[in-house]
Amino acid sequence: MMVRARALSNRIPTKWLFTGVAGIALAISAAFGGLADAPVPPLPTLKAGEAFTGVQLSIAIDRVVLIDAFPEQFIEPAEGYRLLVVVATVENVWDRPVSTLSGVGAADNIRPRGIKGIDADTPPARVDVLSDATSSPTLQSGVPIELAYMWEVPEDVLADGDELQLDIYDKVYAVGSFVTYGERFGDPFVAAVATLGIEDVGAGNSGTAE
Repeated sequence: MMVRARALSNRIPTKWLFTGVAGIALAISAAFGGLADAPVPPLPTLKAGEAFTGVQLSIAIDRVVLIDAFPEQFIEPAEGYRLLVVVATVENVWDRPVSTLSGVGAADNIRPRGIKGIDADTPPARVDVLSDATSSPTLQSGVPIELAYMWEVPEDVLADGDELQLDIYDKVYAVGSFVTYGERFGDPFVAAVATLGIEDVGAGNSGTAE
């Protein structure tokens, strides 16, 4: 009988034997919970001024304000709306300039959460340099800059002292293949969260959020 069993095993392809052993190991592992989903670690929770550094940008949310408008810069929301302004210090940690345009740059790295009409696909209406109102600046490597991310929100949805959660996104670095060429950052995903109190500055001070 042993001789016959040995002869039979000699005729079974080696890959079948490995497949059978692997199947048994998986069955045992599953029986003891080995295939259960691993716990997902919580996202980092940041305070005002604390930075999250991703593969392309370092971002620290400094403050959040509600303001009527920036008349000196000719920035006026639609009637019945105000401006929600997220002020963040952003540094380009890559070795090449980074745009702040939506879809290709830093405009996609911050989103308020829990506001009707704003979701992960809702870019800010503007991204300006806080100090001089330059719109959609290009971020140079290693130069921190304070940016104002602006969304229009209904005037009755937020108030002074409300807490606002902000999602901070990182991106996936990819190198082009024979189909696409060059390097890019895409597929944004939430990598950290920050919760800050909102300050209502009314009409603002000389048209700024400071």
